[in-house]
Amino acid sequence: MKLSSIALTTVTLFYSTISVAGLVSSSSNIDFLVIDGQKANKSFLKNTNAFNADENKIHQVVLRVSEVVKSSSDRTLFESAPIIVTFQGVNEDLVLSTPKLETQRDVDIFSKSPNITATTVSGNKIDIKQDMLKQEGFLPNANILESLSEYNASNSIASVPSFASSSVLPATGFTKLQKNKVTLQGDNVAEQQLQFWFLQADKNTQSRFLDWAKKQK
Repeated sequence: MKLSSIALTTVTLFYSTISVAGLVSSSSNIDFLVIDGQKANKSFLKNTNAFNADENKIHQVVLRVSEVVKSSSDRTLFESAPIIVTFQGVNEDLVLSTPKLETQRDVDIFSKSPNITATTVSGNKIDIKQDMLKQEGFLPNANILESLSEYNASNSIASVPSFASSSVLPATGFTKLQKNKVTLQGDNVAEQQLQFWFLQADKNTQSRFLDWAKKQK
């Protein structure tokens, strides 16, 4: 075999084993909250609200849709609940987008049945799986990774078991307050988290909160 043929074969085999990464971006009304099991940050998003997706891997993002819409004579801000989107990476750039959200009717429809579309730069739509990430508690976004890990362990429509971490505490965490070693009581996440943040506050803040709570009865 000629040397040139050997070299060509070697190069072909080498490139056949390389994973091609496409860039995943979004329409301007979408923010990435979690990417492949980790909170979205500048190292992931490359300062452009975009990240690389390996064509040989399943990817999962949690995103939020925000849009200013017309409501009667006013304009209001709509923010969706976190939406999970799972898809197979492709070897070209990909854009996640929503339908037009211009009126209150548009967002009402979207809220009941969110519709995220994944389109390549060449115009092809790729299959995705999507679901809502249910969250509970006083500050649900603080537990978004835990909530997602539990979701991924649940064998749900858009779950990715490899992103479920056995080391992550369930969303009913905060069982002990490290500061004062106080065991929190309560039957639900919201109650436990209220206790947690109350005990973190100084005496004056606690007093003002109690006064406010009494007025809510």
